[in-house]
Amino acid sequence: MQRMVTRLAPTPSGFLHAGNVYNFLLNWLWAKALGGQVLLRIDDADAARKRPEYVEDIFRVLDWLGLHWDIGPSGPDDFEKHWTQLSRKELYVNILDELKGKGLVFACACSRKQLGNEAPYPGTCTNKGLPLDLPDTAWRIQMDKKTTIHFTDSALGTVYIPLAETTGSFVVRKKDGIAAYQLTSLADDRHFGVTHIARGQDLLPSTAMQLYLDGLLDKKYLNACIFWHHPLLQQTDGAKISKSAGHQAHSLLQTVKKETLLADFAAWMNWPQGIGLQEMITLMEVQLASE
Repeated sequence: MQRMVTRLAPTPSGFLHAGNVYNFLLNWLWAKALGGQVLLRIDDADAARKRPEYVEDIFRVLDWLGLHWDIGPSGPDDFEKHWTQLSRKELYVNILDELKGKGLVFACACSRKQLGNEAPYPGTCTNKGLPLDLPDTAWRIQMDKKTTIHFTDSALGTVYIPLAETTGSFVVRKKDGIAAYQLTSLADDRHFGVTHIARGQDLLPSTAMQLYLDGLLDKKYLNACIFWHHPLLQQTDGAKISKSAGHQAHSLLQTVKKETLLADFAAWMNWPQGIGLQEMITLMEVQLASE
């Protein structure tokens, strides 16, 4: 039987916020309830936004919460030496080469300013035939205009995402030559044997893009994974909490008590407040058994 593996996949682009912690707890409890393993995978391919203090914050917060993992770095130094995404560049290049060899990518010279916030991709460079080795060009994936992705989600049931209408031909290699997030995330999940993925509902398009990419490769993997897209933790004004919006200027260790955070998470899960991690594991076991 294949082992069950969940993942904690923070990006070191800011201090962790409560939404990150809720996702960590959900994945961790899911693994513990099913006798699985937890992978700590820090997504640092975006080197421009990475800071040492943000990497350190990930380890400090996980230790503070008492969430231990089975696969991954033991600390910041071990991460930089052995677990950074830069050490797995070959994985990403191999997938890019496979997509290129199948004629499934095209070069795009459009800037963000030119595209603005327009979605889906308008197809500006789809048929230009720009050379893939042309400087300052990204690679986008070829996509039929009717492409729709569907999968079964543990919380939402059957999900249909009209990917061509939602994102269109998305970027798989950035202009700096580095693989884009959708590809690195897929490659890492395949590499580490991740089987269960709990993520926010805002990442439904990411799941669809990664499933689409996976389906183009010779060896399929992601379609056998189990997904759980959970509601987002929101501000009082209804906006989602995010690092990019600057909602966490300091480490959680300086701004909130652990007991308060765990109590709020329990309420979010519709569980009794005042319970610890062991009680949460038991409740997760009961919840999963009843589904």
